[in-house]
Amino acid sequence: MSVNYGNLVLVVDDNTSNVYVLSTMLKKLGFEVDEATSGMEAINLSCDKQYDLILMDHLMPKMDGIETIRQILFVHKGEKIPKIFGVSATIDNEVIAAFRKVGADDVLEKPVNFENMKNKLLDWGFSSRAIEEEASDKQDVSIDQILSEVKGLDYQKGLRLLAGSVENYMNVLTVCVRNIDDNYKSIEAIRETNQTDGFALYFHSLKGIFLNIGANALADISKQLEMAAKQNQMDEIHSRIDSYMQEVSAFGSSLKQACETYSMKTKEKYAGETVSDSELAEKLDRLMEHIQDFEYIEITEALENLTGMLQEENEKCQKLHAVSDAIQEFDYDKALELVEEMRNDL
Repeated sequence: MSVNYGNLVLVVDDNTSNVYVLSTMLKKLGFEVDEATSGMEAINLSCDKQYDLILMDHLMPKMDGIETIRQILFVHKGEKIPKIFGVSATIDNEVIAAFRKVGADDVLEKPVNFENMKNKLLDWGFSSRAIEEEASDKQDVSIDQILSEVKGLDYQKGLRLLAGSVENYMNVLTVCVRNIDDNYKSIEAIRETNQTDGFALYFHSLKGIFLNIGANALADISKQLEMAAKQNQMDEIHSRIDSYMQEVSAFGSSLKQACETYSMKTKEKYAGETVSDSELAEKLDRLMEHIQDFEYIEITEALENLTGMLQEENEKCQKLHAVSDAIQEFDYDKALELVEEMRNDL
């Protein structure tokens, strides 16, 4: 007999775009969500809170999902044990057996789409409710022409994964731009070495990113190179990596341009609007909370929302750009200091 366990969920993935996709789906279904980007962070959070469900990525650096589950279940020994779903872009008998052996209740295959997530939760007795998307001028910005310029992107498929939400999909793409760049730089750093494990991890990460947004051709190539790395086929990697890196670079640059165009068009809709000090103060307070909790995705969304409300030449908007720069450098103390200055000036 299934049981309704509640609504507190922990999403664990070293890739922030994967975290955003899963968190967005869960929040739309009415769940409260915490996020972790490493196994150790997940363990620390599980010590502080009692989660009803944990979604655990398979391959992560330093501590993979299997070992993280083992440690979490050890921490919860004798207490209420959360349901745990393994999440992986590769679902075969070996992966399923590894998750099952360590204590996972089920396994989800990436990319996870909204309907599959909803049905899986219902299968395990979780009650869920789809939250209606609020009408927003932001979603009136047409993405057809913008994203059709990104060669290799099936944006309609990406939209379907996120239940058709333009705003959520564009937020995913914005996060993915940085993730693609980070993985690209990491691969470049180890190209002259024979660290096949490192290659496999970054090819795997890029595969997940491309699957999440509907870039299937690049996802397939990433998968092939990941398998070559796992099988120590360095000749295969070296023969294909130049063309692959060129494709990834071109795709990342085109995607970045599309996101910037969308952001610009979105800001135009707010042109001429004024923002009251009380409204701005409320949003800045919320931004400070996100920074204090190191919630990268929520910080990014809040900054985009705030800059969209302020005119580009506005001094406050310039300060927000400085906050964004600090966040990109993971200097949360500096970012918090800048936001506090803005709040005090109101």
